[in-house]
Amino acid sequence: MKEKKLSRAPQAFDKTHWDAVAAETLRAKPLQIWRAYMRRVYLHLVQSWLPGDRSALRLKTDLFEEAVSAHHLLGDLGQHSIGIDTSAVVVRSAHNRLLKEGFSCSLIVGDLRQLPFRPRSINQILSGSSLDHFSCKTDITKSLEELAQVLTDGGVLVITFDNPHNPIVWVRNHLPFVWLNRSGLVPYYVGITFNSEEARHELQAVGLTLTHEAVVGHAPRALAIAMVSLAERFGWQWLETFVARLLYRCEALEQWPTRYLSGYYLAFRAEKRAGDSAG
Repeated sequence: MKEKKLSRAPQAFDKTHWDAVAAETLRAKPLQIWRAYMRRVYLHLVQSWLPGDRSALRLKTDLFEEAVSAHHLLGDLGQHSIGIDTSAVVVRSAHNRLLKEGFSCSLIVGDLRQLPFRPRSINQILSGSSLDHFSCKTDITKSLEELAQVLTDGGVLVITFDNPHNPIVWVRNHLPFVWLNRSGLVPYYVGITFNSEEARHELQAVGLTLTHEAVVGHAPRALAIAMVSLAERFGWQWLETFVARLLYRCEALEQWPTRYLSGYYLAFRAEKRAGDSAG
């Protein structure tokens, strides 16, 4: 059964939309090589930017990968981690998968614009492109305010945004979602995003202190997924091996002066220092 193509763009964080996307993804090809690559990209950020105290209370702001793939990050964040997602289907699927894998993390259905946590209760947050599905920047800012509020003094936020400096991302974000969805190029709603200057400004405006910035995910997404799908369809192990090596080598582009043109995600590390507050 194929997912019904949408006749209109869904509203911001439309739960019905994400329920349907999760269900369709679970029925589709696993894209294991692609998901393993993306996990490795984010794991590098976690290991480089988050303090190594695994007793810290950590929050991950979406659970899609945990719901559809073994290549996820919540287990790497530790048993004291919490996951949140707007879709009950995603949360339920993630819960079932994590239980089978022996993880006992707490999972919650919730909205990033109104987090169900006490102020200054979370030590570390990983937000991997979770705020790229809103239709207006006001919702992104509101979510950032919520994330900053729940961080403890000394807490760390690692966050990524879709990179509009990448020409492919820029074109995608300026085409009607309905066209992209019907063509199969974009299976889920992709909303507005911040450029690097806007992201820095908004993070500082909610009372966080920026410490690091990077551009990650340099593999050409559409081409890579097409090659992975072909390899999985025909069981071509040689192609899977080739694509896996190629994807990881693409991350060397982070060192090039053209990194803002090739990377798909802007990544930031920010701290909530004692006395910091939104102005």
